[in-house]
Formats: sequence, C-alpha cells, structure tokens
Amino acid sequence: MTLRSGLLAATAVAASLALPGCGGGGDKSAASGRTVEVTLTDAGCKPERLRLAAGPVTFAVENDGAEAVSEFEVLDGDRILGEVENVAPGLSGRFSLTLKPGRFTMYCPGGDTERGALVVTGAAAGQTAGAKAAAARYGRYVEAQTALLVSRTRTFVRALAAGDIAASKRAYAAARIPYEAIEPVAESFGGLDPAIDAREGDVPASRWTGFHPIEQALWVRGTAGSARLRTKLMHDVVELQRRVRTIDLEPAQIANGSVELLGEVSKSKITGEEERYSHLDLVDVEANVDGARAAFDAVSAMVASADPGLATRIEARFAGVDRALRPYRRGDSFVSYPTLTEQDTRALSRSIDALAEPLSRVGAIVAGR
Repeated sequence: MTLRSGLLAATAVAASLALPGCGGGGDKSAASGRTVEVTLTDAGCKPERLRLAAGPVTFAVENDGAEAVSEFEVLDGDRILGEVENVAPGLSGRFSLTLKPGRFTMYCPGGDTERGALVVTGAAAGQTAGAKAAAARYGRYVEAQTALLVSRTRTFVRALAAGDIAASKRAYAAARIPYEAIEPVAESFGGLDPAIDAREGDVPASRWTGFHPIEQALWVRGTAGSARLRTKLMHDVVELQRRVRTIDLEPAQIANGSVELLGEVSKSKITGEEERYSHLDLVDVEANVDGARAAFDAVSAMVASADPGLATRIEARFAGVDRALRPYRRGDSFVSYPTLTEQDTRALSRSIDALAEPLSRVGAIVAGR
C-alpha cells in the first residue's frame, strides 16, 4: 500500500527548503543577498568550497544525475544547521538561510568527496524585533514539547518496567506525539535522532535503540522489550531536552523546519514505514502537521506583513489537511493505518502537497528580516 510515486511532489517541495552543497572542486564566492547554485553529483557536490558574506542567502540545489548523492547538510560542529534530503536525479530545490560569520562543514553523504568547507565572513546583522519574537515564540513551543516528551516517556518506561503491555501501548502512542511535533529540531543534533527514532534497517542491528525496537517488542512479540532499551530511551529524551535549551534558531530555520515536518509525512508516514508494527502512522502525521503549524505560527506575522495573500493561503491549506485527516479520527486517536485504501492515502497526500507548496516559500521571505 505504498504510494511513493504519488508523493514525489511533496518530497520535492520538502527538499526545496534545504541547504547548499559540497563536492567537485574549486572555490566559489558570492556577495551578500544572492542565490548560490549547487549541483549534486556522484563525486559529491559542486562547488566543494564556499566563501560567502554573512546575511540572507538562497541556495538553489539541483541533482545532475547523481545516484549516490541525494542529501546535503551544513554542520556547525556536530549540529545540523540545515539539510536537503531525497533530491533524486532531475529534482531541484531552494533553501534560504541567514548566515552568521564562522567556519562550517558541508556534508554530502555518499559522494566521493563527502565534506567541504563553508566560510562565512563579515559581521552578523542584529535581529529585528519581529525575528526575536518569532524565535522566542517557537523556542517556548519546543521547550514545552520536550518537557511533555520527557514526562510521557517516563510514563511509558514505567509501564514497560511493570510489564503492563496494554498500558505500554497507550503510553507509546502518547509519547510519540511531542517527539514528532519537533522532529527537525531533534534531527539537528546529529546522532541523537537516530538513537531515539531509527527504524529497523536504518542503523546496524547492534545500534538499534529508541522507540521502534520497543514498538516491535510490544506489537509483534507481546513483550516489554529489554531494560537496556528503555533506560537508554529515557536517557536520550532527557538529553534532547537539555540540548533544546541551548538552541538558537532564526526565522528561516524555523520556517525550514515546518516544511521538513511535511517531508517527514511524505517520506515515512504516508508510506506506512514509520509505525510499521503499531500502525499508528496517522498519529504521527497529525503530530508532524501540528508541529509544522506551530513553526509557521511563530513566523506568520513576518509573512503576513510581507505577503498577506501567502499567509492566508497557507492557513487555508492547513485547514485542508485537517479536513483530510478528520474521517480517520477515532476519539483521541486514529484508525489503524492499513485500513486506509490507496484512494485514501492519495487524497491525504494531495492535501500535504497543497500545503507544502506555499509553505516552502516562507523561508526566503523571513530570511534576514
């Protein structure tokens, strides 16, 4: 019941909110306030080094037939500042960011040359009042969601330790919601997201930890899983809460996160891959959409002042996704995902596509404002 071909549009839109590339050779410099073109190749990404002035930049990323490279990340130490994923041959995308002075790593996994240098020069512009308000609002949301995640995961772990399978299943579903709502923030911390949320096959079996091996134990074997798994899960969500308190986001990154959440829907929720044992995929879908809405709400005043029509259109598209999900709601949860027909998943996919398109334009509008 996968619908990969029908989801290319949503995936491409999600990819359009990503960062530049590294790879093939030579330096490329550009002035502030411009578009930088980046090409994905099997050798990596071109150019492999960038020297840019601080300030708003739009990166235009295109895959020139590369089969080995479909992703690009910009790293500040081990933290991902931004990324583009699932850019298959022939696809392209755009991403806007307000760059600050410093040295960063450009990472293109799978290429012959995986890492390159991004040097940002000049002085950082001070944040406007609108940008500060947006960052503060979204920061409060993320901190509230991680606090909820810690609390609900503790309830989940206690139910597991007690061997109460029914209670553990209920607690599992509740704990997934706050995590899915802030998934791009969790992903920005490198290995922390795979430790918490990797699916079977995403990492070597010896390193598979987090929610999903416990999900498998509960729904496939009817057991609570190992004490090691639940102890590590609790440790990792507490560590996520600690790191979130140190994060410093600017409006374009917040906007990017909203589209990344929709990309998560098209990449692993609509296909039924994420919750492959519990089939709670629609719980995750709603949480991703709610997280995207919270991110947009944080920057919506900036968007409305620049393009009122776009802001109105995005609000209408969020309402459209809500309507698309409504038939499958049962109380405070949803029907099991395999009960959806191909027609059902196609309709839901179209509503996500319709929202992702205007939402993908927000990053460029708020960058540098």
